Amino acid sequence: MQSVDPQVVTVGKQFVEHYYGIFDSNRAGLAQIYQQQTTLTWEGKFLSGADAIVKHIVELPFQQTNRKINSIDCQQTYQPGIMITVTGTLIIDGEAKNQLKFVQVFNLASNNGSFLLINDFFRLVLD
Repeated sequence: MQSVDPQVVTVGKQFVEHYYGIFDSNRAGLAQIYQQQTTLTWEGKFLSGADAIVKHIVELPFQQTNRKINSIDCQQTYQPGIMITVTGTLIIDGEAKNQLKFVQVFNLASNNGSFLLINDFFRLVLD
C-alpha cells in the first residue's frame, strides 16, 4: 500500500496553519493568498476572484474566530497540486455556545516552485 508523500503533508499543514493564522487575526490579509483565478464556495455561495472573496470574508457577521482542528488530510493532485481537507470546530466571538463544526477543502496548484490557492470550499456541518 502506498502512502502520501510526506512533503505533500508538510506543505498542506503549513498552508492550513498560515491560512487560519491570517483568517483569525486579519481577514483582509487573505488578499495575499487568494488569486484572481481563485474560486470559493462558502455555504453554497459561489465567489470568484480575490477581491470578491476577501470582501465576502471580511464582511462575515462576526468579529473574532478561533478554531480547533480535528483533521487535516492531504493528497497530491495532477500537475502536481495538493488537495487539503480540514475538519474542525469554529469558535465565534470567543463564546463556547458559538461553536460550529466545519469542513473546508483547499486545492493548491503548483506554480514555479510554490503553490497557488485555486479552489476553496467552506461548509458548516449542522446537526
